[in-house]
Amino acid sequence: MDTLNLFLLSIPFWIPAIVGLYLVVKRPGPLGLMAGLLTLKPIVTTPIWLALLQNANAYRLTPANFLAILPGAGLTLIAFMVFRPLFSGPQADNARILLVLDIARVLNSFLMWLVGLICVLGPIGLALPTLFALAAITLSTDTTQETAS
Repeated sequence: MDTLNLFLLSIPFWIPAIVGLYLVVKRPGPLGLMAGLLTLKPIVTTPIWLALLQNANAYRLTPANFLAILPGAGLTLIAFMVFRPLFSGPQADNARILLVLDIARVLNSFLMWLVGLICVLGPIGLALPTLFALAAITLSTDTTQETAS
């Protein structure tokens, strides 16, 4: 893959990278950390997903191809387990929304491969990391501190 293609393929991840790093560093607390890590997740999992699909026969439905969903789904499950207390606390609604949005990203990637609708679902998949980043920065705002001041 030449440098120009790598540069062009990285563009959809610029905003999520900036927002994810901001959330991890500047938004203390479990919800900010969860939002930041889930925002950064596609930067790690997308190359793995693509590599798994390129090494497998991407156009045949085989059990081995189901492994392509594991990087994204696995990290989502780990995030859920690590941040489980958030889902019953005062920020539970925001944590649940972030989890549902993250699951939607994983399902979109899986459906692109499963149904072969890369031309239809591909642009949606490229927009989802940025849309998730915007939702994460909005939902991770700690409104309890703002009302207390």
